[in-house]
Amino acid sequence: MNREGAETFLRLLAEAELRDPALLSPPAPRSPDAPVVAMSAALWRASWALTTVGALDAETAEAILADVEFALAARHRPEPAEAGVIGWAAGPAGLRRFATARLMSRSSRRRPSEPSPRPSRAEAAGPDRYVPVGLTILFHDQAISGELNVMSYAHSVSGARFTATWRARDPVTSRHHGLPPVERFAVTDDRGNRYDLLFLVTGRPESSCDLTLHPDPPPDLRWLDITAPGEQAVRVDLDGPAGRPTLQVNDRDLSAGEHLLNRIADRMLTMVPEFPSRVTPAPLSNLGMGLGAAIGALEAAEVLSKLSPVPGRLAALCASLGISGHGITVPPALDLPEPWLSMLSHYHRRRPDAAPAGDGFAAVAAALPEFDGLRLVLLGLHNCDGDTWMNTLTYGQLPREQPGPLRLDMAFPLSIWVRDDAGRWHVARPTGWHDTGGEAMLTLRLAPPLTRACDRIEVRAAGRSAEVRATVPLRWGERQ
Repeated sequence: MNREGAETFLRLLAEAELRDPALLSPPAPRSPDAPVVAMSAALWRASWALTTVGALDAETAEAILADVEFALAARHRPEPAEAGVIGWAAGPAGLRRFATARLMSRSSRRRPSEPSPRPSRAEAAGPDRYVPVGLTILFHDQAISGELNVMSYAHSVSGARFTATWRARDPVTSRHHGLPPVERFAVTDDRGNRYDLLFLVTGRPESSCDLTLHPDPPPDLRWLDITAPGEQAVRVDLDGPAGRPTLQVNDRDLSAGEHLLNRIADRMLTMVPEFPSRVTPAPLSNLGMGLGAAIGALEAAEVLSKLSPVPGRLAALCASLGISGHGITVPPALDLPEPWLSMLSHYHRRRPDAAPAGDGFAAVAAALPEFDGLRLVLLGLHNCDGDTWMNTLTYGQLPREQPGPLRLDMAFPLSIWVRDDAGRWHVARPTGWHDTGGEAMLTLRLAPPLTRACDRIEVRAAGRSAEVRATVPLRWGERQ
């Protein structure tokens, strides 16, 4: 990694921006409360790429960007404001403080090189058990009714929990109403011990939850009986076969720059259904702006080879999605990865979403091997309102949330793809997680959604040093 080359590249790019003739003419009239002239996307994106891969420290990047923003603002400073009006009358020192404060707010989050204090799985002693469940527990009384669809049971270092989807409604009007009354559920194990259920939705989408057992049960439970209000007991068999996926582990040797560009491509593909072009092309185009400068910065930092095929593939992806203004100078590549081609084929159909996925849940419990300092455990998959969600646990040194351009979260360092049994690929995007001390509850959203006709999936989790492919059976249930 060439840190000196990274800083030199960014400073030269900043100087080139200040010499840009387009910036010599005064901009359109601006409001007094918005005095700072925005810098180019290329400069900001190059800075973001260098700090993301650790080639440039955030303080140096902030100083360079603050100088540019101050210079641009001072160049276009309007006439002094009238007495009593807060604006440009504060002078250059005030402008610099304003610009620097804005830039410092961008880097107030933890950087990738500073992981959160989390013990590794090798250091964490305790039980480690994952069981697919696939049962529906109904509940009802005079005030509320509904169902819990239990996908999996996990007993890890932080305790025992069920992962479930849920729906509650008013029995008179059938409208959604309140939360499941889990505090009134009776839970008993095979030895007569009783437990409370704690309802937690943090880190999960609104349609799913975790139900933690308190106190912590013994690690060798054979079954649990769960009795909901107004219903008979439902026995959860924990002696069934554990989730043991068919695994294939392949070594990889991706540079930090290639991995970053692949993550950007993943985000582009997930954004297509979120922001369809018939509505607005702006978000996709915004994500593509400045990519050429980012690639140049990564090459200058020697974290991306000039011979790498990834920039050409990214250029081809931009062309396929109609993204212009990206600034990538290498010609588009012809050899796109199979998952990208599958996604593009889906989106380019005339009516790609003519048959939306119906609601349902699948029992899954499968642990993937550790690599790149992380370990994933799949704990259920469900469809809700046309979306597909995969619930997981994550072990390892996972940095805190670091939103990038258009929620490109670089704190989660893996690229996750799912292939259904018809050969179609789906990209998985992290939508949030909850740190419980030693592990995180992480939810992934699949695009496009998965249909209930799928009986088996292949999950591909790829980092810089390795790629894990796990074939997992799905046992679908349905909401009542």
